[in-house]
Amino acid sequence: MQLERMTFFSDAVFAIAITLLVIEIRLPHHITSDAQLAQALLELTPSYIGFIISFFVIGRFWIGHHRAMGQLSSVDAGLIWRNLILLLTIAFMPFPTAVISEYTITRSAVGFYTGWLTIAGIANFALMSHALKTPALLDPEGDISVREKVLAGRYTPLIIGISAFAVGMVQPVLALVPLLAGSALIGLFGRIKAHRAQKAAAIKAAADSSNPPPAQG
Repeated sequence: MQLERMTFFSDAVFAIAITLLVIEIRLPHHITSDAQLAQALLELTPSYIGFIISFFVIGRFWIGHHRAMGQLSSVDAGLIWRNLILLLTIAFMPFPTAVISEYTITRSAVGFYTGWLTIAGIANFALMSHALKTPALLDPEGDISVREKVLAGRYTPLIIGISAFAVGMVQPVLALVPLLAGSALIGLFGRIKAHRAQKAAAIKAAADSSNPPPAQG
């Protein structure tokens, strides 16, 4: 019941944070013609981009959180506090989103957003490490492959946040590249690496089967 209560509370925070993002897309006012409305909607493009980026940022955190909690059977104080700190970073995300939507081409806005994303990544890293590396918390019937994927994925927000910050300090607009495509590229790299590992294992298994050990006399 304690694990369920923590999970339900976490899901609520994720849902509220992801919903609040759309509030920063302001409805145009004082429009008197179709052309003005079209121009006003076009000028909101940075807000649309900020919403899309943060929607998937929060969504990625939720997916990892969902998978990790599904591998647990109990909680401890360390898990509860680490989870609460992660939720703090998630609940605050609409504000950095509003900043970067309003001041997209400034280094301060990009640094603020990507810096906060990195802090959220650190909180997520700490939570996942504690949750999935504490034997007393794990469900004996859990899926080891899922745990390995979640543990590998805990690096993704950190890589994206740090790389976007570094690029953004050189050219703010270029920070959108890792923010928009970072997860896809890292996921693709992971799948390629896994495919190569499976292929190598299959080749090794085939070689072992074609060269059986000598019979014992």
